[in-house]
Amino acid sequence: MSEPLKTDLALSRRAAGVQTSDRQGVDLLLAGGDLMLADGRRNLAQALLNRLYTRRGALTQLGHPGYGSRLHQLVGEPDTRRTRALAEFYAREALTADPRVKEVAAVTFATPDRTTLERHVLSMEITVVPTEGAPLTVALAANLGG
Repeated sequence: MSEPLKTDLALSRRAAGVQTSDRQGVDLLLAGGDLMLADGRRNLAQALLNRLYTRRGALTQLGHPGYGSRLHQLVGEPDTRRTRALAEFYAREALTADPRVKEVAAVTFATPDRTTLERHVLSMEITVVPTEGAPLTVALAANLGG
């Protein structure tokens, strides 16, 4: 059988489908005065979102120069087919670097209402096939407005 999906400390503010920023801090979650854990598929989903929201190169001084994604480079870009193609490329590039991801099966985009503040938010759903278990889908909301 493949490498397990592992266990890590559970973090706040990186929940699937919740708009956040790579500049927002994350914190450890507590339950009953003890640290909470994220294991299996929950840990993989958390790790994938952290990888996508972390700017590539931000962890260079810690010995991980290739960790993260280039999604931050799309800030200020309009929500067009070109921007979505780049977002898909950057997401696939980042997620296939995780050894627990066998393949990125699908990247889909929601079409925002152009008359609301959501018009600057690129909403993505990404389905990965882990090395172990069924496909996993995570949702990501990236603010293009800066």
